Amino acid sequence: MSIHTLRQRWQGAQERDFDRYEKKIREILEQEEKISFPVPAYVPQVLIFLFILIFPMLYIGDPVTRSVTNLDWRELMNFYFPVLMCIGVFSLNLNFLVPNYIINKHYGIYFIYNAVLILVTCFLREVVFFLIDRAPDQGVNYFFNSYMFSSVKGHFSYWTVFSFVVLVCLVCVICVFYRLISAQILRGFVVREQKRSRLQYELEFLKNQLSPHFLFNTLNNITALISIDSKRAEKSMTELSKLLRVTLYQTADDAIPLEEDVEILRMYGNLEKLRLDDSFDYRFDVEMEDPQTPVAPLIAMPLVENALKHSKNPKGKSFAHITIRQQGDELVLQTENSNFPKVSQSPQKASGLGLSTFQKRLEILYAGRYEYTASADGDVYRSRLKIQLADN
Repeated sequence: MSIHTLRQRWQGAQERDFDRYEKKIREILEQEEKISFPVPAYVPQVLIFLFILIFPMLYIGDPVTRSVTNLDWRELMNFYFPVLMCIGVFSLNLNFLVPNYIINKHYGIYFIYNAVLILVTCFLREVVFFLIDRAPDQGVNYFFNSYMFSSVKGHFSYWTVFSFVVLVCLVCVICVFYRLISAQILRGFVVREQKRSRLQYELEFLKNQLSPHFLFNTLNNITALISIDSKRAEKSMTELSKLLRVTLYQTADDAIPLEEDVEILRMYGNLEKLRLDDSFDYRFDVEMEDPQTPVAPLIAMPLVENALKHSKNPKGKSFAHITIRQQGDELVLQTENSNFPKVSQSPQKASGLGLSTFQKRLEILYAGRYEYTASADGDVYRSRLKIQLADN
């Protein structure tokens, strides 16, 4: 397995973890607040350390265990002192030494500090055992001259120092990796959120571009109708007013029910049809299994607009057939229309901003979950959009 492949797999696993934890956070935020009290970030760490210290008490406090092992203060300290010292070394490395020296590449100072920590903890261990073992007549002079770092009472050996050095080294390695991995996870999360923010900003920008583009074209159509058929122009203004009222409130959301989005497309089609003569063959067929399926608002508007805008044949029959099918998580929109764009322009270029915005929105909202094809066959232009609405 190559490094690149491993990187991709781990990145995918990281994204899935982020999504899972984000979902849990949203669920927590949606729950009713029963307790609202500020908690410092170090509290969970303290609780974990308390558990490490308290858990052995359950074993020590068991009468059966205590009668078998005959634990005394020396035995307790043999267990608890290394644990306490490791917790201290771990906390100091995690919160001070690793961030200040390993991250900043001051490795020599880091090792010096940990060597001092080993000496200090070994000295404290000697003090603790001396207080347990000392006789009434044994004072400070006896500790420094005869007891400290000697095997006179079996409390010290070179193996003790070696094992403690190995333990501290292990703690240091764990702290370094924990800090580096935590930093990588945090960096990955920040980069992810920055990317999402950029995409959201671009999506809002594209959405804001789409509505004025649609409104500009529609107003141009109505303006052309005023001199030709004033009654039809008046009816068009009424239809436009209804359509704007709907889109003003509905398209502000990230997703709306499919039936509402289809109704907007239907109203737009009827509005466009008003500027065409009675011979125009217009069909708008819809089949929805679940009308409440959420969909991005106006995602298919450019295809409907494109089909109606370039279907007018000045010399022959014009038509535009639009079909929408939804089954499960799959949405399919197909358009077929007479193909008469402006001279020397393809339908894609003639559609301008609308179709360009449509493709950008698809990449942002349904990346990897859509198929879009468009082709011109003589005087007939066809397009097909298939979207997997649910992200599986």
